Amino acid sequence: MNKKVFIGSGLTLIVLSLIWLVITPVLYPGVQAGTASAAHPGFRVPGFTLETPQGELITLSDFTGQPVLVFFWTSWCSVCKATMPGLQSAYQDYAPDGFALLAVNATSQDALAAAESYFQSQGYTFTLLLDRDGSVARDYQMHAVPTSILIDRNGIVTDVVIGSGMSEGFLRARLDGILVTGEGE
Repeated sequence: MNKKVFIGSGLTLIVLSLIWLVITPVLYPGVQAGTASAAHPGFRVPGFTLETPQGELITLSDFTGQPVLVFFWTSWCSVCKATMPGLQSAYQDYAPDGFALLAVNATSQDALAAAESYFQSQGYTFTLLLDRDGSVARDYQMHAVPTSILIDRNGIVTDVVIGSGMSEGFLRARLDGILVTGEGE
């Protein structure tokens, strides 16, 4: 390769790189370093305030000092429905120790009546919250249901599980670690 072609190729690459740096923020304005609030293991969980079907406002910070499972679900999700009985069983056993389970219905992707009907028909005793506009799902960068986020007593995410991985056995093992030994805190 001769010297002129090599220099010309290098300059072209530099010019294209500079153009890309200039137009990227214009093409992708929502993607900026340091602005994402998704839940990641080892980091403080993003806060939220959501409403129950009865109109009560629940804020995640209300559970400071307690381990919390935030479980994103919909009534049409068969994996969600298969996971919830095991979560209820663990919730009943660990609630006396301060464990809170917040079932966040992705209401923007679901029918409110179907979600409420299903939840009530199953007799679940944990808290049902409604993400009516999808803002919490967006903040948590939730891309699939179910998505389970386990938070320790210090508000630090210990686990993010997408799909069926948040089984009753897994949850119990993680809660034993958090509540009994302080592991994950």
